[in-house]
Order: sequence, then structure tokens, then C-alpha cells
Amino acid sequence: KNKNKLNFYTRNYQTRKMKACPNWANLEKIKEIYLNCPVGYHVDHIIPLNNSIVCGLHVECNLQYLPALENCKKSNKFHG
Repeated sequence: KNKNKLNFYTRNYQTRKMKACPNWANLEKIKEIYLNCPVGYHVDHIIPLNNSIVCGLHVECNLQYLPALENCKKSNKFHG
């Protein structure tokens, strides 16, 4: 409903992803994971990019497919 607020959160998330992406990350593999995401699923960071306990990296081995509802419930929580 609030386009400016949505734009802010989207840009903030994109910036965190860029900062969490090391130069050794396989960008082609990451792109492939996003492009092959099944309908009704989200690409999820297993270890969140932003968490008070631990912060993960934006790399292919930290990505998984989760049903959209499960991913929204998980948010930035870490279940380790």
C-alpha cells in the first residue's frame, strides 16, 4: 500500500545481499537457483543475511527453496 516504504525495504534487502556476496561466490549458480525456483516457493537463505546471532553469506550453498508461507514465517530467524 505504501510504495515508498516498500521501495525502501526492497533496496535495503538488495544492499544487504550485495554486501553479503563474497567475490568467490558463483553468481551464475545463484542466478540459476533463483530462475529455477518452483511456483509457490521462495529462495531462502538458510543462515539469514541479517540476524542478531549470526549473519550468513549470499552464496549458492546458503540457498534453499522453501514454501512461500514457511519462508514468511521464518523471516530472519536462524534455526541452527
